[in-house]
Amino acid sequence: GIAASALGATIVSSSNSVVSNSNQAKDIHFNLFAQPNGGRLLAVLLVGIGLWAILQLIVGGAVQLGYAHFNLNLVDGNDAAISDLFSQKDRLWDGFCMKFLQGLYIALWSLLLVIPGIVKTYSYAMTPYIMSEHPSLTANEAITESRRIMNGNKWRLFCLDFSFIGWELLCSLPLYAGGFLVLKYFTGSEAMAISLVLLLTIPLSIGFFFVRPYEEAAWATFYRDITAAPTEPDEAY
Repeated sequence: GIAASALGATIVSSSNSVVSNSNQAKDIHFNLFAQPNGGRLLAVLLVGIGLWAILQLIVGGAVQLGYAHFNLNLVDGNDAAISDLFSQKDRLWDGFCMKFLQGLYIALWSLLLVIPGIVKTYSYAMTPYIMSEHPSLTANEAITESRRIMNGNKWRLFCLDFSFIGWELLCSLPLYAGGFLVLKYFTGSEAMAISLVLLLTIPLSIGFFFVRPYEEAAWATFYRDITAAPTEPDEAY
């Protein structure tokens, strides 16, 4: 009983500390943008995010197709070269259509509730691999095929993704900790510069350079596995 009480008190105390620190960081965060140069910082952040989103939409699809081609060669035991990453550079339009349609369909399904959007995210997950292997297919046809082969396999892919969550959190921890410390201990113009640098370096975190290739290779292996086996229905969407 004493041990349980002590444990409970520790948990409550830790929770209160986390909430207090989070509220403090949030207050500092808002104060950061309320400073004289805060509006300029916010504008720079919004422009940067907008440009990144446009770049992802236009170029990201072709890069994703190239990366799928690379990983399929890797799991098939073929020579996987860096040049494979750029092998789909002439398919910018196909890549754009793929990214746009995937995003559009997922957004529309998410209007119903969050869960249908998540379900459809996994339904369309194999689209890049299908388009990489079958260049003659349109983006919409590849999405339809992805829905077919993922029928009965969405939960398996979710579990595969979940198995990497520990590594993802470990990679994210230094960035979150650094951002929290910056917002807590710097309130001047230095905080603006450092916060901007932190935001822009989040996608370039060194940890993700080690984890993401394993995840992508696992997805390619998963694709090979489900395309070699019959599928069974797992939901009604």
